[in-house]
Amino acid sequence: MKSLGVLAATVHILDPTERTPVVLLTGDHVTDPAVSEQITNPRCWEGEQSPTQPGKPPVRKAKPA
Repeated sequence: MKSLGVLAATVHILDPTERTPVVLLTGDHVTDPAVSEQITNPRCWEGEQSPTQPGKPPVRKAKPA
């Protein structure tokens, strides 16, 4: 199965079918689109690029003056 992306951080998600907690570790290859959709922080992906939204750049909040 083709990898959708590689994790740059450890993440906690729910298994898409059984709805049980799952821990994915740094360096894990994500192959399930239902799993990748749960990882919404772009910093969790290598290159800070979410595989579910490939054309969308990471959103950064402006620092207050």
